[in-house]
Parts: sequence; C-alpha cells; structure tokens
Amino acid sequence: MHSSRRSGPVTDLHNAHTVSTLMRAMTTSNLSPQRSHRHSSRSKITFDGTYPVRSSSIHQIENRDRDYERHHRTFDNVRSADILSLEIKLKSNEKVIAHQNAQIEFLHETNRTLERQLQELTDLKRDLSNKQFEERLKNDDLLRDLQDIDRLARKVQADKQYTVDAADRELTEAKMEIEQNHREMQTLDTRVAHLTTEKKSLIDDLETMKSQYTECNNELLRLQDIVDRLQSDKGKLSRRVSKLVHNEKDLLQELQRSRRTTKAPTPSVTGGSLSKKLSLPARLDIHLKNTEDERDMYKNEVEILQKLLNDRSRCASSSSPSRLRGRSLSPTAAIRSAVRRDMATSPVMQFVKRSASSSSASPTRCTVCGINRHKLSPTKDNNPYESQLRSLEEERDRFRRELHKHKRSSKDKDSNEPQLSKVLREKEDLQLLLNKFERHMAEIQGNIKVLTNERDNINMLYEQAKEELQKSRHELLQNIQTPKVSIAAQSILRKVESERDSAIVEARTAGTERDSLRERLRITTDTGLTERARNEQRIEDLEIDIRKLENDREEILRENHLLREQIRDLTNKLDERSFTISQLNQELDDQKNASAQLRYLSEEAERLVQENQRQLNLKKDELRTHEDKINRLEKKICMAKIFTFKQNYTNEIFVLDELQETNKAVKDDFHIVRQTVQTLDKEKERLCNVIDLKSEENQRLTQELNLKIRRIEELNRIVAELEVELDRSNDDTKQKLKELSNMRIQFDRNLEELNDYRRKFDIGSRDNKHLQDDLSSLRRENQTLHQELEHAIDDKENLKLQVQEYIKQVSSCESIITQKENDRAALIEQYREASTELSRAKMTLTDIESRANDLKQEVQIKSTDVKRLLDRIDSLERDVHHHASVSQEYEIQLSNMTRSTQRNEEIIKKLQSDKQNLLNELTNSREHNSSIESKREQIIRQLTSTEHENDQLQAANSDMNAEIDMLRTQISNEKAVVQSLEELINSLREKEFQAQIHVKERDSELHVAKDRASINELKVHTQSKEIAALRTQIIGLESDNKRLKHLLTNERHEKDMATQDLRKLTDLTSHIDYESRHRSTSPRITASASNTSIHRSPGRSYSPHSDSSPTKISISLKVTEVDDNCETNPDTEGKY
Repeated sequence: MHSSRRSGPVTDLHNAHTVSTLMRAMTTSNLSPQRSHRHSSRSKITFDGTYPVRSSSIHQIENRDRDYERHHRTFDNVRSADILSLEIKLKSNEKVIAHQNAQIEFLHETNRTLERQLQELTDLKRDLSNKQFEERLKNDDLLRDLQDIDRLARKVQADKQYTVDAADRELTEAKMEIEQNHREMQTLDTRVAHLTTEKKSLIDDLETMKSQYTECNNELLRLQDIVDRLQSDKGKLSRRVSKLVHNEKDLLQELQRSRRTTKAPTPSVTGGSLSKKLSLPARLDIHLKNTEDERDMYKNEVEILQKLLNDRSRCASSSSPSRLRGRSLSPTAAIRSAVRRDMATSPVMQFVKRSASSSSASPTRCTVCGINRHKLSPTKDNNPYESQLRSLEEERDRFRRELHKHKRSSKDKDSNEPQLSKVLREKEDLQLLLNKFERHMAEIQGNIKVLTNERDNINMLYEQAKEELQKSRHELLQNIQTPKVSIAAQSILRKVESERDSAIVEARTAGTERDSLRERLRITTDTGLTERARNEQRIEDLEIDIRKLENDREEILRENHLLREQIRDLTNKLDERSFTISQLNQELDDQKNASAQLRYLSEEAERLVQENQRQLNLKKDELRTHEDKINRLEKKICMAKIFTFKQNYTNEIFVLDELQETNKAVKDDFHIVRQTVQTLDKEKERLCNVIDLKSEENQRLTQELNLKIRRIEELNRIVAELEVELDRSNDDTKQKLKELSNMRIQFDRNLEELNDYRRKFDIGSRDNKHLQDDLSSLRRENQTLHQELEHAIDDKENLKLQVQEYIKQVSSCESIITQKENDRAALIEQYREASTELSRAKMTLTDIESRANDLKQEVQIKSTDVKRLLDRIDSLERDVHHHASVSQEYEIQLSNMTRSTQRNEEIIKKLQSDKQNLLNELTNSREHNSSIESKREQIIRQLTSTEHENDQLQAANSDMNAEIDMLRTQISNEKAVVQSLEELINSLREKEFQAQIHVKERDSELHVAKDRASINELKVHTQSKEIAALRTQIIGLESDNKRLKHLLTNERHEKDMATQDLRKLTDLTSHIDYESRHRSTSPRITASASNTSIHRSPGRSYSPHSDSSPTKISISLKVTEVDDNCETNPDTEGKY
C-alpha cells in the first residue's frame, strides 16, 4: 500500500515535470522565427509609421521641383515667356510622368512585397491558430495535471496531518512517561534518603552497643580477676586447713605419748623425755604463737592486696570516661558503677581478708573435722585456658583466611576497600564481643557452681563442728575428774569455738556474696534480654530494609529494561533518521539535477536571445544595404521617369487613385500586422519576466540547496554524536547488567545467610530459654538453702547459749578437778580410749566425707534431689551421734563400726560405679559442648558474613544511587533530544507548509512535497512498527514480571518449608537428647533413692521431686565436671 501510494505521486510529478520542459522547448522554438520576423518587419517601418521608400521619393520630387524652378529662371532670362512657360510645362510634365512611372513601379514592387507579407501573415496566422489550439490542449492537460496535483497535495496534507497528530500523541505519551519516570525517581530519592537515615541510626546503635560491650568486657575482666583471687585464697585456706589438721594430729600423738608416760612412769624415762621434749602446754603455746604470727602475716598480705585492688578500681574508673569520650553514662553503666562500689564494699572482700588472715602456709585439713579441701591441679586449671587458646588460634587462622579472601576480592573491587576494611573491623569487634559475652556467661555459671559447692562444704563443716562439739562436751562431762587435761581441752574447745565463729561469719559473707552475685546475674540476664530484643528488632528492621531494597531493585530493573527499550527505540529512530538523511541526500541530488536542468534551460534561452540579437543585427545590416540599393535605383528611376512623365501623366492619375485605394488597404493590413507585432512584443516581455523569475527562483533554490547541505551536515554531526552516546549507553547498560547480576548473586547469598542466621537465632533463643529455666530452678534452690542457713544460724545461737552454760559448768568442774588429781591415770586411760574412739570416728568421718563428696556430686548432677541428699546427711549425722553416745560400749561399737564399714564399702562401690557412669556422661557432654562450640563458631561466621553482605548491599545501594544519577542525566539528555526533535518537527512543519504554498505556484516543488510525503509515510510506517515493538516489549515485561513473582512465591514457600524442616530437626534432636539423658540418669536416681532409704530414719518420710528437666540435668553435669576437675590428681592433695 505504501509503495503504491508513494509511486503514484512520484510518477505524476515526473510527468508534469517532463510536460513543463517540453512546453518550454516548444515556446522557445516558436518564439525564434516570430522574433526574427518581428525584427525584419520593424526594420522596414520608420518611427512615423511609414515606409522608407516613400520618404525618399518625396525628397527626390522636391529636388526636381527646385531644379525646374532654377531652369525656369534661367530660361526666363533667354526666351520669351510663352516658350519658356511651355517648355517648362513640358519639362515639368515629363518629370511628373517619369516620377509617376517610378512611383508606379515602386508601387508595383510594394504591392508584390505586401502580397508576400500578406501571404506570410496568413501563414503566421494559420500557424498561430494551430499553436493556439495546441496550447489550449496543453493548458487543458496542465489543468487536469494541476487538479491531480491539488488532489494529491490534499491527500498528502491529510496524511501529513495524520502523521503529525500521531507524532504529537506519541510525544505527549513520551512526555507523560518521562514525567512518570521523574516522579518514580523522586520517590526513589526519598526512599534512598530514608534508608541513609536508617543506616545512620543503625550505625549509632552499633556504636552505643560497642561502648556497652566494652564496659561489660571491662566489668567481666574485673570479675574474672576477683574470681581468680578468690580461687587463690580458697587454695590458701585449703592448705591452711590441711596444716591445721596435721598440727592436730601431732597434738593427738603428743597427748597419747603423755598418757603413756603418765601410765608407766619411771624416773629415767621421765627425765629423758623432759630433757628431750617440752611439756604439752608449752608446745601448745608455741603453736598458738606460730598461728598468731601467721595470722598477722596474712593480715598484712590482705591489706596489701586490698590496696592493689583499690588502685585498680580507681584506674578503671578514671579510664572509663576516656573510653566513653565525653558521653553520658547509660543506665547500664550507672548500674555497673554501683556494682563496682558494692564490690568494693562487698562482704566478698571481707571474706577474702578473713580467709587470707586465717590461712596458713600449706594446710589441707580442718582442725575440727579433718575434711580434705580439694585443690585444683595446675594441669586441670590450664586445660580450659589451652582449649581457649586453641579456639582463639583457630579463629585467628580463619580470620586470616577470610582476610586473604577479601584482599583477593578487593583487587577486583578497589573502590570497596574502605568499606571492606570497615566491615572487617566491625566483624572482628562483634566477634570479640560475642566471645567475651559467652566467656562472661560461662564465668558466671562457674562462679555460681563454685559458690554452691562452697555453701555445701560450709554446711558440712558446720554440721561436723556441731558433732565434734557435742562429742567433746560429752567427753568432758565424762572426764570431769582430770583437771589438767580439762584445761587443754578447754583451750582446744575455745579454739574450735573461735574457728566455728569465723566459719559462721564466713558463711554469712558467702551468703551475702551469693546474693550480690545473684543480683549481678539478674542484671546481666536483664541486659542480655534487652540486648537480644534490640537485636531482634534490628534484625526485623534489616529484613524490612532488605525487602525494600528488593522492591527497589526490581523497580530499578524494570526502569533499566524500559531504558533499554528506549535506547532501542532511539537506535531505531537514528536508523530512520539516517534513512531520512539518505532520502534527503537523494532529494538534494534530484534538486541539483533539476537546478542543473534549469541552468541548462536558462543558458539555452540566453543563447537563443544572443542568436536572435545577432540575427537582428544581420537583418539591420541587410536593410541598410537594401536602402542604399533602393536609393540608387530611385535615382535611376527618377531620371527615367522624367522622360516618360509627360506621356504617362494622365494614365498615372488613374493609377494613383487605384494605388491610393490599395495603399489604404495595405495600411489597414499594416495596422493589423503592427498590432500583432505589439502583442508579440508583449509576449516577449512576459517571457523575459518569466526568465527573470526563473533565474531568481534558481538563485533561491541554490540558496536553499546550500542551507539544506548545511542542515544535512548538522544532522550528520548530530547523528555521530547520537551514535557516540549510543555506544556509551550500551557500555553503561552492559556494566549495569553485570552489576545487577552481581547484586542478584549477593542478594541470594544474603538471603541464604539470613535464613541460617534466623535458624541459629531460634536455636539461641531456645538455649536462652533453657538457661533461664535453669536459673529459675537455681534461684529456688538457693532460696531453700538460704532458709536452711537461717535454721543453722538459729541452731548456732542455741549452741552459743549451750557453750556459755558449758563454760560455767567447766569453771565449776575445774574446782573439782583440782581436788581429784589422783584419778589422772584412770582419766588418761579413758582419754586414750576416747582418743582411739575419736581416731576411729575421724576415719569414719573421712569415709563419710568421701561419701558426702560423692553425694554432693549426685546433688550437682541431680538438682531436684537436694532435699533427699540433705535427709541422707541428717541420717548419717544421727548415725554419728549414735556412735558417739555408745562410745563406752566398746564391743558393741566395734561390731557397729564393722557393719557400718561394710555398708560404707558397698556404698563406695555403688558410688564408684555411678562415678564411672558420670564420667562417661561427662565425656558425652564434652563432645556435645564441642559440637555446640563448632555450631556457635559457624553462627558467628554466618553473622559476620551477613554483616559483610549487608555492607555490600549498602555499597550496592550507593552504586544504585550513582546509577540513578546517571539515569537522571540520561533522561535530561533525552529530554533535550526530545526538545530538539520537537523543534525539528516544528521546522519541518513550517517547511512543509511553505512547500504546500509553493506547490500551488511552482511545479518543481511538487516533487519535493511528494518526496516529503513519502518520507512522512515511511516515518508513520516505522512509528507503527515501533509501537508494535513497544507493545510486544510491554507484553514481554509483563510476562517477566509474572514469572519473577511466581519465582518469589516459590522461593518464599521453599524458605518456609526449610525453616519448618529445621525446626522439626531441632525438636527431634532436643527430644532425643532429653530421652538419652533421662535414660542415663534414671538408674542412678533409683540407686540413690535406695541408698537414701537405708539411712532414712523411720520417723521422717518425704516424697522426692519429680520435676527434673533435661536443662537441670545439663547444669548438674556441668557442676560435676567442675567437681571432677577438683577431685582429680589426689597425689598432690596427699602431699599437702
């Protein structure tokens, strides 16, 4: 359709152009003979309208008249008047006859010439009528052509108007799309600004959390130092107790030796013993002095240590503002400062002082009960530190590997080096903070375990002291008759009472310290919970930001796709422009050819004019020659006519009349010819004006050609610039596609790491819930223990009253003992028996102590069986009281002791088997802990990777902002291009309007208009193609959008399924662990229950707790692990 429509007007224009050229050639060919004829006719007519022959004949007649007069005057002088007159008349008649003959001949010639001219004029008239008829036919053809051209012009105008309207609609749509893109860019800018503000707030939160973590770490380090000092003091106390036990053994040996000496006294032996050894009171005084010296020494050491601690606390308080850098203390910091003050004035420090003041060089046994205080071996103390060092080295190597990886990746991305360094620093800081926080929690748990162990030991020591006091009171009541021994026993009792008081004070300080540590643990748990909630909120905010970034990324991808489509459209438009430029070049070539033809025609017209002028000059020369000939012939004719004038005068009068008539007819014909010549002159002038107009049009066309050539050069330059911009935009799009692919990969990694982090966070939250449950159970147990301690304090006060009464009784007994020194031997024997019984009781107590330690392990393993174990201890204490009450019945006591030893051996065997099982469980728990630590390290790695990827996303966001700025610049450039295109369209419209105006006047511009119309049709065709391509692209984009939405829904469903599977797996693993632990602990529970039922009194009955949970079992396992660390390496304990 388009080709047929375009070929029709082109052929019409070509036909019109050929017709106009033929008409011009015919008019020029017809005008040349007319011009020559007109010039020849003008040469024969004078300015007065008469012929030149007539004027010359009249002049000759006048000359002849003058000659006649002159001859007449001469003849008048000679002849007579009549003769002269006749002669003159004859002569004049002859002259007139000759003259008339000449005139007749001349008139004949003129008639012949006029006849020829008439013939020629009739021929011309016939030719002109024929030409006029042909020109009418041509004019009719031209009118039909003009009507066709007008119809085509109207059609072209309508098509042009349609194309212009379509172009306007597309321009308005493009403007609307550009405005929509601008609005979307503004929304993106606002989103980016909001994200930047949120990023800044998150960075500020991170900085505050870092400062809080640094403060927590400092507090933890200080608490670690205090715990280390407490452990060292505990070791010193254990050594001191062992030393006191050793001294007590020496005292007992000395007492036995003194009994032997008093039993079998011989003078020689007594003199040797006095000379070799001192008496018992002197040795006791020496021992008391040594203990006082040691006490003073330890007091000095404690004061020195307290000064050092105060100095360190001052340094820490002075360095904290420098770390905070002028910031105001947070509520947690204020709480920590208050905790520091409480720690400085806490009873723990007093307990440290008292324990240091009451400790000796290397005791390992108590003076009251002789229980061994377990000391941690250096190998067992160093094992956790070595494991920590190994883990730190592994983390260091891992971080080094990650640093090398990041460095290798940073070689490819030099622009992200500062961001990578920042991310690495933040990752290391967060890793250190997590490690320190975990160490802090582990240390708090260890401190709680140590405090519970110390509480149990103090309770046991208190009960044993009560038993020994009762035994000693019973022995003293039985041995009132020995005054000297009573003094020593009184001193021992005083010493024991002082130690008991110090132990009670230490128990109180331990309780207050426990309460303070409980408060600290509560504060730390609260802070941990708040920080966890804050981190969860932050994770949710980050997820929301990531979703927003995903949406922004999708929008940017869509915009990028749209920009690609726009770039393709621009390329297509450039191709069309190049095609239009080629067409314009063809038009210019056609116009050049037309101008060349016009030049050729103008040159031919000039050449014809020059030839006509040359012919006119030749005709003028010929006319001059003919006039000369005519003049000569007229002279001859005058001479001949003078002779024949007289004869033909009468005939000539008639002939003259006829000639006059013919002359009139000739004049009429001449006027007609003159009018025709004037019309031909007018036609000539009109043709000259037409030639001038054509020359002016030729000049104007040449100017337009120059302008169009300049415009084509400008368009070529613009096309080159657009091609350069196209290449740049293609490069930018390639880079953006690469960056988008990288961002997609990074985004997928971020999603995977976020899922892992969520799973690990759920696991950590469950672990924290278990730990909170364990802490609540420990709180309940501590409350029960606190109540028991209060009961013990009440018992202690009752014992004080009893001791005071006992002191009064002892004072009364001393007066009786002074009177009964003779009974000393019997009392010594009784004392020896009592000492042996005491030694046996101590052996039983050591066995009971070992059994109590085993029971303590059981208590730590099974936190729910604490009351059961306390009942068992009560039963054992009742057994001890029973053995003390029946000390006089020696045989019954031996039998009871043998039975009790057998029972104890069976219990020891059972406890050893339980210990083996516990060791196996400890190995399993250690393996589980190692796996948990590996998982924790993986979680930390994933956290660091997520943070790194978040920073990468932020960097990608900044890159996207830069790309958005580039896109804005491109959009502004495209707007400028659109404006330039609009200006071009307006200019083209004006040119087309002018072309339409000129089409009506000139035939040559019809070709240009038709070509422009064909170009516009091509544009319309290309625009329709572009619209179809855009529709197909829009359909493809919609399909891509649907596909991406489907993929996103599938990915979300898969993520939900994966999280559900992981939760099921974690629940299964926890359930399996719980069942395995419950199976492993159930036989021990039954065994312990059976063991306790043997020693339970019939009067008391209780129901064991059934609310044992796997978390409590795990805590008890950890406590038994600590006790095993304490119980290992018995050789070192034996040395002490």
